[in-house]
Amino acid sequence: MRFDNLNLLRAFAALAVVVYHVIEKTQWTAFPIEGPLLTFRIGWVGVDLFFIISGFVIAYSALLLYRKQPTEFAGSYWRRRLTRILPLYLLTMVLWIVLAWPDFFKQPASIWAWHLFTHLAFIHSFWTDTHGSIDGANWSLALEMQFYLAVALLIRWIDRTPGWRIWLYCTLIAWAWRACMLVLYGNGEVFPLFAHVTQLPGTLDEFGAGIFLAKWVLEKRARNPWQGLLWAAAACVVGYYCMGHLWSQDYWVAPHMVVLWRTSLAVFLVCVLAAAIELPQLVSGKWLQPVNYLGEISYGIYLWHLFAIGFATSITGIAPAQVLIVTLALTLLAAACSWHYFEKPLMNTVKR
Repeated sequence: MRFDNLNLLRAFAALAVVVYHVIEKTQWTAFPIEGPLLTFRIGWVGVDLFFIISGFVIAYSALLLYRKQPTEFAGSYWRRRLTRILPLYLLTMVLWIVLAWPDFFKQPASIWAWHLFTHLAFIHSFWTDTHGSIDGANWSLALEMQFYLAVALLIRWIDRTPGWRIWLYCTLIAWAWRACMLVLYGNGEVFPLFAHVTQLPGTLDEFGAGIFLAKWVLEKRARNPWQGLLWAAAACVVGYYCMGHLWSQDYWVAPHMVVLWRTSLAVFLVCVLAAAIELPQLVSGKWLQPVNYLGEISYGIYLWHLFAIGFATSITGIAPAQVLIVTLALTLLAAACSWHYFEKPLMNTVKR
């Protein structure tokens, strides 16, 4: 079963993160504070959407692979995952050190070796000094790789356990983790609290939502557009409540927001994802090919955009809107080139 509409969500998630970071980096106070464009002021939800999509796609493909070839699961699973993630991750790491951190190796060896080790081991999200220190967007890839490992280790349990129960366990663990981090880091600066509550235990309710949806789809025989409409309606209701609550609260001050709110976001996003899966797959059609393409190269958009923002903001005298235009142009160019001339050829080589 193909899920072409997911590229619509991937494209939105990647572009939302790009625009959000431009707004933040340029202190773009004139950016709209009402209407549809207001969405980009909370463009960080694009990362949460990526987590939901990863939970679904990885669990779905892993379960199919495990059920088809249980004895060969580990090799096939890791070959696919590492081929997709590692090449561009390593390339952008090297270029970030060369272009954005030229004094990297002038630091004491213990410091630069620590940064390299944590990033190569995908554990850099655990410490505030390494959290996003090399290409800031990379912090979420640590969580992705940790999730891949968890799926590989728990695939038998995931296969035999009902999806709702997996999501419930993941949610309880996430609540407990975020509550503990709030107690430990809630009275200081925001960044340490953010870095700790968004570690993998604290985002398990989002990954778990994706696993729940994957198991639900695997148990169905065919798509049902009517169910897609119901999911879309549920997304509208939950989204209205979820986002309304976000706008009315000071997120990092209200304890219930830090501990519980992201679960309501997970419910909202999983409804959106389910609607995209159940409704007719239109994104790969003729008129939506550009959106489908942006979804295809969304990984590159995510990893390249901070390079582009850094260059655009270094240009003297340009307004935030111009920074956004330059950033989008350079990011899409870099993502397209890396997809066609680096990522895709390597993936095809491994397949052969």
